[in-house]
Amino acid sequence: MKLLNTFALIAALLCAVQGQYRGTVQLVRSGPFSSSYSAGIVQIYYFSSSSSTLRWGNICFDSSFGSTEASVICNQLGYNGASGYGRTGNTSSYGTDRTATILAGINCAESSYLTLEQCNVTTNISSSCTSDSEDVYVSCYTTRIWNNPYSGQIRLVGGTYSSYGRLEVYCNGQWGTVCDHSFGATDARVACRQLGYSDYSTYTGNLAGSSSQPIWLDNVICSSSSNCLAYCESCPATQYHNCRHSEDVALGCEFDSSYTSSSNTLSTCQYADSLSSVNIRGIIGGVIAGIVVCIAIIVAIPICICCCLGVGIGAAARGSSRTTNTLVTGAYP
Repeated sequence: MKLLNTFALIAALLCAVQGQYRGTVQLVRSGPFSSSYSAGIVQIYYFSSSSSTLRWGNICFDSSFGSTEASVICNQLGYNGASGYGRTGNTSSYGTDRTATILAGINCAESSYLTLEQCNVTTNISSSCTSDSEDVYVSCYTTRIWNNPYSGQIRLVGGTYSSYGRLEVYCNGQWGTVCDHSFGATDARVACRQLGYSDYSTYTGNLAGSSSQPIWLDNVICSSSSNCLAYCESCPATQYHNCRHSEDVALGCEFDSSYTSSSNTLSTCQYADSLSSVNIRGIIGGVIAGIVVCIAIIVAIPICICCCLGVGIGAAARGSSRTTNTLVTGAYP
């Protein structure tokens, strides 16, 4: 029994290292998986209705599955939507997958959602979904959702699966990395929510970026209410030089029902960086304006006091002079 437990622990650690987290999706062909596939039979790393143990399973091609759901799967894989989808029994292109069905009844409200966690799903599998011929396959457009990036867009690269990788951010026309200085659980969760996941699994690892890449963000501090990393720290004018690429953040994201599902879509954070920059400039401008006003007041008050004193002294002197003249005139009728 202890030996089995040891093997189970090793297997779990291997899964964690490889980035197999709750909700991770992959495409397979005749069994094997490759991160380079943009088309294939869909598998998801999830739990079943009878067990909380995570395992790979298929998705049933039932009446609720359509182009919207296929596009969300492709979005989660980092591709720009789906060009095709269907049931495995209607094609021989991807072979047969013997993995048991684990999800059904997928219904996504928007094709711009980023992960299946944002859709309605069920783990209750009907008898009509038990055949391998009912497994879902998708064919994704080969263009990536980050091929036409916006300032502040983020992505995970360098990992085996789309749910884990080096955290990169697009700033000043170039993809760069995020330094792990002060980067913590809240920051990791915000980044994962920007990517459509509800939570993070890890924010440590060794997926150092290229020495030619800039390190764009450092000392990121997020509020738990943020849904875009740019609201925590906007793109700087120049890269940071007090970090090394060995300190690049590697991030793993997962589905977690204890947190509210992300409401982000492909365009949610598109203007976050510019808005954040404007807000920062506004705050700085307001502070500067406040300082100027305070200085003006500090300078003006003594001047006003001097003026008031001058006016008062002058008035008193004139009053004294008139009194003296009156008394003198009265003494000599």
